[in-house]
Amino acid sequence: MISKNSVLLILGISCLSTLATLPCPAALPMNQEKDWLGYFIGIENNHFRFGITPDGKASVIGLSKKGDMLSSNLKIHVDFRVEQVMPDGKFTRCAILPETLESTQAAAADPKLTVIRGKVKGDASFEITVEKSRNGVLLGGKIVEPGTLTANPLRFSIDVTFPNVYLKSKKNGDKKAEKAFTDLIEEDRIQLVMADRKKVKLTPSESVDASAKEFNGAGIMEAEISLSPYQGKSFVFAAAPNSSMTFSNSKPGPLHDGFVVTWAGDAAKDANGTARLSIGMK
Repeated sequence: MISKNSVLLILGISCLSTLATLPCPAALPMNQEKDWLGYFIGIENNHFRFGITPDGKASVIGLSKKGDMLSSNLKIHVDFRVEQVMPDGKFTRCAILPETLESTQAAAADPKLTVIRGKVKGDASFEITVEKSRNGVLLGGKIVEPGTLTANPLRFSIDVTFPNVYLKSKKNGDKKAEKAFTDLIEEDRIQLVMADRKKVKLTPSESVDASAKEFNGAGIMEAEISLSPYQGKSFVFAAAPNSSMTFSNSKPGPLHDGFVVTWAGDAAKDANGTARLSIGMK
């Protein structure tokens, strides 16, 4: 005879098993292909893999010269944002609701064009556009409706966050370790092209406030980022007309400790959201 406690245990296991098969709150489907399991869409070329998960989180991971994925510590996170533009010019982020995300695109590898729609708290709706390009991906987006968030203007932006690429390198210790680290970072460079076509070069090992006007000006149009852990390859970012980029870091310090490239369209000139951020690698 099965005891009451045994029945409850069986029912509990059954419930947990059922819950495990239920979809997560994210509304986008999951790719079932082995190489892209856990992603909604994935795009790959000879240099990197770009993917978006069902809850709207995106990332770029570089590939070695042999085509293998680099360490997950080198993953670059791509964050789609809806923000309120406050009277003082600062931005307040609106939380995206993963369960509202939807797309007519089925989960797939290497789709040419994907449009994702969703909402944030406050019921404002937005669109994300992902296009496969010859050199990588083109990303963009727009605000569709403000919902109840009408007190301040809204903008759609994209944050591309580079990690601390030398987190596991020995920067402190004996002189040999210091010398090895100096040699490792010797060729690291960041080159920017400003909206006025002025060129700015940064040495990632130097301590800087990346948000300073001297590094951002009226906006950045192109950025080429070369860091040795990416095995001789450089990331190339380009803002299409009617959009621009800015640089920032959490606090003044060497850029190889981590920094953010933020892209946004000009709301006055790009109301239809046709401007794009190009992400490539060479």
